[in-house]
Amino acid sequence: MNFLLEGSLKGLNKWLRFLGCQTEVYEEKITKEVIFQNQYKIFLITSLETAKIMRKMGIKFLLLPRENLKAQLFMVINKFNITPKLTLNICSLCGEKLVPVKKEDFKDQIPPKVYQSINEYNYCVKCQKLYWEGDHIKRLKDRFKSLLSLGVQLEV
Repeated sequence: MNFLLEGSLKGLNKWLRFLGCQTEVYEEKITKEVIFQNQYKIFLITSLETAKIMRKMGIKFLLLPRENLKAQLFMVINKFNITPKLTLNICSLCGEKLVPVKKEDFKDQIPPKVYQSINEYNYCVKCQKLYWEGDHIKRLKDRFKSLLSLGVQLEV
């Protein structure tokens, strides 16, 4: 699935990427031209006006509540049967697939303590950002469980 989210859904965008979904945020007003150019994507929106246009055009979309990340995430996971498992294989900044790399190749970019204790690293070629599973991942998983505490079976 490939989602196009309106600009107000940046928080949801990040979590969908953590789940391994391909996403793109469209920052400007979603016009008929944008809809037509992206008609094979699934639109995630909060605008009733945009929903009416999409309904008339026969475009796949999901109308989400504003400013309620927990409800938004729950609705998307259930509507599109997304497995609620953090895959962390996509860059949360740009959406590119992460590439496994050898830590020796990035020794100068890794804090010494981390270098000694972590062996698996992933890299985003586009952002040139290095990722590893540090202490922050436990906090991320806890936050994810909290967000999905509406009754979805979790896999973390």
